Amino acid sequence: MGKRLLVLHGPNLNLLGEREGREGGRFADLDAALKARASALGLELTVVQSNHEGVLLDTLHAERSRVEGVVVSPSSLFGSYPLRDALEAIGLPALEVYLEELDGRESVVAEACVATLEGEGFDSYLQALERFASGDLTGESSEEDEGDEDLEDEDVEDEDVDDEDVEEEDDEDAEAGEDEVAEAPVGLVKTLGRRGTGVKAPAVAPGRDAAGPRKTLGRKGAEAAPPPSSVKTLGRKSPRAAPSEDVLSRALVRSKIADRLAGRLSPADLATWARSWWTRIQGGAPAETGHRELLEDILQRLTLANIPATRMSETELVDWMTRLEG
Repeated sequence: MGKRLLVLHGPNLNLLGEREGREGGRFADLDAALKARASALGLELTVVQSNHEGVLLDTLHAERSRVEGVVVSPSSLFGSYPLRDALEAIGLPALEVYLEELDGRESVVAEACVATLEGEGFDSYLQALERFASGDLTGESSEEDEGDEDLEDEDVEDEDVDDEDVEEEDDEDAEAGEDEVAEAPVGLVKTLGRRGTGVKAPAVAPGRDAAGPRKTLGRKGAEAAPPPSSVKTLGRKSPRAAPSEDVLSRALVRSKIADRLAGRLSPADLATWARSWWTRIQGGAPAETGHRELLEDILQRLTLANIPATRMSETELVDWMTRLEG
């Protein structure tokens, strides 16, 4: 079963193209184009058109638990505060669509939507369906992915250069160390209370017992430090290793949510990270075995976490961390 979407058409769109007498540009043609594109993308649509604001509100309320997103074309209701409030209340991601440009008019409904598509005729609707199908509602992932690839190439080149430099420096240090060992004179080594380090001591002065122990000025010789494995941690467990960034796992998502709750990531940063992984997952990137569906679900939610209409509270983030622990 594909993703289920609600498509809302506002006032007068039922008369689309009739006055102009255009073939292929009427409301029935738009409806057919939407259904065809939805079928190709694996989406299921519920389409409602009404000239009454209250009907649109009632439809949002009634369908909120049966759909996963909304494509809304407010038409002349672009200034409707009730429509905006209803979209915010149901908490579903929404894309706003206009067949023509708004020409400087400010949309109130846009405040409850992830993005607005306008001025492209039927294509405004079709692009909205494509964004829902891809999971990239803002349309920014492609540009970010290109930038990430360029950065990865630069990092690889830098790593190659750094590795060569490190190898050369290691060789030079090794040669210098050999010269220093060869040229170091053997002389009297004072330990100021520390036991000898294995260097043979010179002959003692007349009257001293050559076989006797060396004095340490009243202090016992320093004991060797215990090996790392025996170091105590004063009752604290060793810190966990950071989860791998190469495979999408519950541990990786939990760490990102934890960073968000601790203030190390902003809502926008978390949304960008989630959107990037969503694109990778759709392209076949690996995910933790047996938890792919759960991880896709949370990625979708986090992608919209910085949008007012779908912003996740700290309580919701904590709930998700609990679900990802199970």
